[in-house]
Amino acid sequence: MSRIWLIIKREYITRVRKLSFIITTLLAPLGIALLLGVQFFFMSYTGDISKIAVVDNSNISWEKLENSKSINYFYVNENEDSLKQNYQAKGYEGVLFIPTINVNEPSGIVYHSENLLSITAKKSIEGKLSGAIKDIKYKNAGISNDKLKSFKTNINIKQTGLNSDAGTDTIVATISSYLTGFIIYFILIMYGTMVMRGVAEEKNNRIIEVIMSSTKPFKLMMGKIIGIGLVGLTQFLLWIILGLAVFALMSFLFADQIAAGSQTMVENANLPEGMEMGVINELFQGFGQVNLWPILTSFVFYFFGGYFFYAAFFAAIGTATGEDNETSQSLTLIVTVPLIIAIIMSMGVINAPNSPLSVIGSIIPFFSPIVMPARIPFGVPFWQLALSAVSLIVGFILATWLAAKIYRIGILIYGKKITARELGKWLFYKG
Repeated sequence: MSRIWLIIKREYITRVRKLSFIITTLLAPLGIALLLGVQFFFMSYTGDISKIAVVDNSNISWEKLENSKSINYFYVNENEDSLKQNYQAKGYEGVLFIPTINVNEPSGIVYHSENLLSITAKKSIEGKLSGAIKDIKYKNAGISNDKLKSFKTNINIKQTGLNSDAGTDTIVATISSYLTGFIIYFILIMYGTMVMRGVAEEKNNRIIEVIMSSTKPFKLMMGKIIGIGLVGLTQFLLWIILGLAVFALMSFLFADQIAAGSQTMVENANLPEGMEMGVINELFQGFGQVNLWPILTSFVFYFFGGYFFYAAFFAAIGTATGEDNETSQSLTLIVTVPLIIAIIMSMGVINAPNSPLSVIGSIIPFFSPIVMPARIPFGVPFWQLALSAVSLIVGFILATWLAAKIYRIGILIYGKKITARELGKWLFYKG
């Protein structure tokens, strides 16, 4: 056990002291902050205000076509052909022609300009005109606005039973499933590749030959996997701390821009009247009531379990291929295919979290690190959770044992093209 601890300590200290580790740890949160800042800037940026002339022969849009941050509407009473010729000279970006139309079958509305409308502007105008025609239909049917408002009813189904202690609603569960699945997927790929490169580097530097003279392959493999895993956990925790600090700083410095960007996003979404705040409030209430304990604990367990399981295979690839990038890429593809399948399965889990396919996928070690965290927010029976955890632990031990058999042979082989068939032979080698 002491030798495993020495290997873990060596792997951890060596890697956290590297300049690349320090740079990526510091730059990743700053890069995310920069991306978010640019996103909010462009979300709130509207450019110059467009001036659009409106010729409304149906008198349907007077109350609905209100000025926005990007478009000002000017109602004019001019000849259509004349206005087409000189609208630019009058400072208009374009002309919106609304002929006398049948509200039951509206057609003939034309926007004339040398420039196309942006997709958000087009959807905004269409939505406002649709609302205007809808109001006319209600008025013709003898339905007043007050009566119409009385028709609107919001239903919020309270879910009890299996999830009664979870404090999670469907919206929050769906978002949590997406986030945990993709985060674990990228973590497994990133740190699994780190293990592969670390083993390949030591093989090429012949350092491993000295270490193997005093340590069994299984212990060496276990120490390397745990050591690099702790490096990944350290970096991940630092990213969370730095990310929260950067987010708090951005919220303080750019509160107005963030608010403007959020408002613009809601306006461009073109949701029905009154729905914008309803959806946002429901989402915040759901996150406020959620019990994060089962989600976070499952995330940590399946993060480590999935990492240990897949890191063994990545280490075996690094052992066998060394600097042979072409061969390592081919073998890496074989390992990453189950992860890709797991991501696809997790999307189906959101629609049917308790289907036979979801249950089986959450138990098989190749898929469970991604599929089970996607199921947990929806509620999972204890026996399935326990079976999945035991299966993943056994799978990790078995994967590490198999990787160690490849490790003890492949680490000392140089200059030979390694194939999947050759790796299979090493698994059954008894020398």
